[in-house]
Amino acid sequence: MRALITGYCALKSNEGNMNFEISFDFIIFETERLLLREFNADDVDAVYAYAGDAENTIYMDWGPASREEVRNFVQSRLAQQITEPRRIFDFAVCIKATGRLIGSMGLFLDDDGQQAELGYTINKAFWGKGYASEAAKGMLQFGFMNLNLHRISARCDSMNTASERVMQRLGMRFEGEAKSAEYVRVRARRQWRSVKHYAMLQKEFLNRMIDGEDV
Repeated sequence: MRALITGYCALKSNEGNMNFEISFDFIIFETERLLLREFNADDVDAVYAYAGDAENTIYMDWGPASREEVRNFVQSRLAQQITEPRRIFDFAVCIKATGRLIGSMGLFLDDDGQQAELGYTINKAFWGKGYASEAAKGMLQFGFMNLNLHRISARCDSMNTASERVMQRLGMRFEGEAKSAEYVRVRARRQWRSVKHYAMLQKEFLNRMIDGEDV
């Protein structure tokens, strides 16, 4: 993983005057097939493609989102980029070869900035290709090495076996299952769902690196 790479700058001019709009895409890190970058104002359509889809969000505690809700989400991510101290590091997941945005991957820090929850969503058109695991591995490294986090946790609906496999591939430790713990909307109705919890400590991550394990 190559981390903390600053990326592109695109200049747009309004014909007939000399006003320029400067748009930056900051690449945070890249993996073998992916790059993770900051969101920008042009990402609404790509985010809506998965966030507005009922199947894509069936195991989430939000969604499917309206286009207006997606627009507000993107604006919130733009605001987080200049917030100090920053507590949300939520990035666009893009195919390196094409630049196509296929999901999001984020670390959501607690108030003291020492722990974070890992969250991710991938467009269903790209499920089954290992992209979530690949991006999440890079995100763990970013969190532990660049943000110096003490602990990173993750959780998923107990029925979401694909998401749980991502956590297992990362080497995260299973911490338990909270039975019937969250009352969330699933399609047209709300219901109680169980949640599985995983976590990893910084020292566990470093030990895996020392032992030569895939991190």
